[in-house]
Amino acid sequence: MKIKDGHIYAYYSFDVASELELEKLEKVFGKKPVESQITYTRMTPKYMKYAQPPYLVNLGERQIELSPGAKQAFNVTAKLYDFGVVSIRLSMKFSGEMDELARLSELLIENKEAEKEVTRQMERIKKEISDVLVKPVEQPTFEDYIIFYVKEFEKRVPVKDLVDKSAHKIAAILRSETEELNEEQVKDTLKTSVSYFTDDVVFVDWNAAFIYDPRDAVDTLEVLEYANIELLELRTYDELLDTEIEKAYDRMAAAKTRPWYRIGIEPFSPTLDRLEEVRLDITQVMEKVENALKLVGDPYLAKVYRAASESFWLSEWKAGLKDKLDIMEDFYDTLVNRIQTSRFLVLDTTIVILIVLEIVLLFVPGAN
Repeated sequence: MKIKDGHIYAYYSFDVASELELEKLEKVFGKKPVESQITYTRMTPKYMKYAQPPYLVNLGERQIELSPGAKQAFNVTAKLYDFGVVSIRLSMKFSGEMDELARLSELLIENKEAEKEVTRQMERIKKEISDVLVKPVEQPTFEDYIIFYVKEFEKRVPVKDLVDKSAHKIAAILRSETEELNEEQVKDTLKTSVSYFTDDVVFVDWNAAFIYDPRDAVDTLEVLEYANIELLELRTYDELLDTEIEKAYDRMAAAKTRPWYRIGIEPFSPTLDRLEEVRLDITQVMEKVENALKLVGDPYLAKVYRAASESFWLSEWKAGLKDKLDIMEDFYDTLVNRIQTSRFLVLDTTIVILIVLEIVLLFVPGAN
C-alpha cells in the first residue's frame, strides 16, 4: 500500500521555566506573534480553544543527519506555552512504501543529531525570550513524540481494509522496527485507536502515533502534542518532588546534630520556605496545564486525548504526583509542629532558668 501524501512530525517539548509571560513577546519579537489555534474540521464547537493560546514561531529549515552521510531537510517550528514549555516540531513530507516509513521511524527514534538540533533551537529561543522567563530552568529536560500522518494513499482506503492489509506494517512503524512483529505485539501496539469516519483512524502508542485522515488532522496533532507536554510536566515535577523531599530529609537529619537550643530557630525555616515554594509552584503550573485546553463537549478530540492519556499513563503519573505532594504537605506539617514544640521547649526552659535564678538571688547577700 503506497503513500501518496504523508508527513512525519517529531515533537520535542522542553520545560524551560515555571512561566512564560507571553504578553511581553510582542516587544521581544518586534511584532505580535502568531497564536496557535486548533482547527475544527469535524463537529467541534468554535468556542473550544486554548485558555491562553500558545505562540507559534517559525524557525526555518534545517538539515539533519539521520544516518551516516544521509541528511534530511526538516521544517522547524516552535510553540511557546504560558506554563513554561517550549515545544519544538520537526516536520517533513513523505511519499512511498510503508516499509520505507518504518525505516525512517527507526532512524528518527532517539536520533542524537535531531536531539542536538532541537536543543540548539531551544537554547536559541530561551536566550531570545529571556526577559519573559519566570524562574528559568538551567538545563531543561525534554519529552519527545513522533507522529506519522498519512493524508492520502494512492487510492482511498477504508479503515477496515487498512487494518486488514497493513496492521503489521503500522505496528512496525509505531515501534520503530524494520522486522515484522508477532501477532501479540501487533495487537498490543494497535490496541488504542480512535476513528470518526469509515476512512480515518489514529493509533496511539506510548512513543509514537499513526494517523490516517484524508481531510485534515491538525486538531488531532494538537491534542497529541498537548498530551505529550502534559506528560513532560508530570515527569519533570515528579523528579523535582523526589529531589526536594530527599533534601528535606537530609536537612532534618543534619538538624538533629545541632544543639537543642538552636533547633527551633535555625535549620528548619529555609526548609519550610523551600517546601512551600515548590508546592505552590507545582500546584499553580499543573492547574495551568490542566486548564490549558478544554475538550469537554467534543467527542472525537476527547477520545483522542483519552487514548493518549491511557498510552502515556497520565492518570498514574497524576496519582503519583498527588501522593508526593501529600507527603510533602505532611512533612511540612511535621516540621512546623517540631519547630513549635522546640520553641515552646526553649521558652519553658528559659522561664525555669529565670525562676531558679530569682530563687538563687534571694539567698545571695546583697543581691537585692
